[in-house]
Amino acid sequence: MITVAFCTQKGGTGKTTIATALAVAAHLAGKKSALLDLDPQTNAVNWFDRREGDGPDVASIQPGAIRRSLEAYRGLGMDWVFIDTPGKMDSASTEAAKHADMVLIPTQAQIFAIDTLEPLKRLLDMAGNPPTFVVLNLVHPNAGGRTADDAAAIAERFNLSVAPIHMSRLKAYEDAPALGKTPQELEPQGRAAQEVAGLFSFLSEQASMYTGKHERVKT
Repeated sequence: MITVAFCTQKGGTGKTTIATALAVAAHLAGKKSALLDLDPQTNAVNWFDRREGDGPDVASIQPGAIRRSLEAYRGLGMDWVFIDTPGKMDSASTEAAKHADMVLIPTQAQIFAIDTLEPLKRLLDMAGNPPTFVVLNLVHPNAGGRTADDAAAIAERFNLSVAPIHMSRLKAYEDAPALGKTPQELEPQGRAAQEVAGLFSFLSEQASMYTGKHERVKT
């Protein structure tokens, strides 16, 4: 079972949009997937309430229930579990990172958002430094080579890996959640669908190297 936590220091980064999209990507790939919603705003749960059809499983829990929930999902043969945390650095984010095989940090490629990566790096240190990838989000569709430059700057400044797939500022990402859907369901042949598929493929490739980290987290 692969566990992926989303951690951010500020709201508006698109973490819930990406988390729901990846959970559905796993489901559409024939995997059993779930999404744990730790955010008091319960955006993921609200999205699920609007959703029709089956999969993925979505549950709102308290940070103290992460371990128990993951153990239950493991017993059910779950393949992927995504953890959506509050839009701020707190104990919930730290606890989620502790139990994650991988951590994703969605961020916009602008200075005020990038500045928040420094305190997040300290959070990851406290969580035992799980494998972490920054996901550039809300990138202008025609950004071109500038996106690669932004990624290189982040990697150099914070010593953080940046996912090779970035998420563009596209209407499908905005419209899909209101319908209980994800971009790949709303526009299966669209650019957003391709980006989500690419990011899930990247995580799948990384997964074999990072599975089992939660086994060493006993505190």
